[in-house]
Amino acid sequence: MNWSEKCLLELTHHNMFESTDHRLRYRDLLDCFHTAAFFTKSLAKCMYTATWDEYHFAELLITLNEMTIGGDTDCSLIREQLEINEASSGESEAHLFRLCLSFLNGTNYREPDYLVIDPEIAHIIKQALQASAYIDELPEIVHEKSRRYQL
Repeated sequence: MNWSEKCLLELTHHNMFESTDHRLRYRDLLDCFHTAAFFTKSLAKCMYTATWDEYHFAELLITLNEMTIGGDTDCSLIREQLEINEASSGESEAHLFRLCLSFLNGTNYREPDYLVIDPEIAHIIKQALQASAYIDELPEIVHEKSRRYQL
């Protein structure tokens, strides 16, 4: 069983998907990009957050495809896009972009006052933080190229 299958199984086991569509969008991203040089647990957390709806899923998919075509080895392009989106969105939605940035940067996320943001976004944030904890418990990702050089 590869890492993406373990991840999907773990999150499914803990009922972390709101719908079949959410689970399928997440599975599709994992299947397509889990072997990419830029793929990390942090990116898997961002993918979970972005797959709640079609719009954010499509936006991330476009960026991931650009990174693959460009031969990227890190998530700089995603960071740039998240910063742009954070600056141009409303306060509630900006929290989702801040959360993803904290995942990618490996920093602690300061949770918002849930009483002042949109309840749907508050729910997504709480679920994404829980999914993040489950993803952290998974084994480390070993990329095929790096495994060859470790022999």
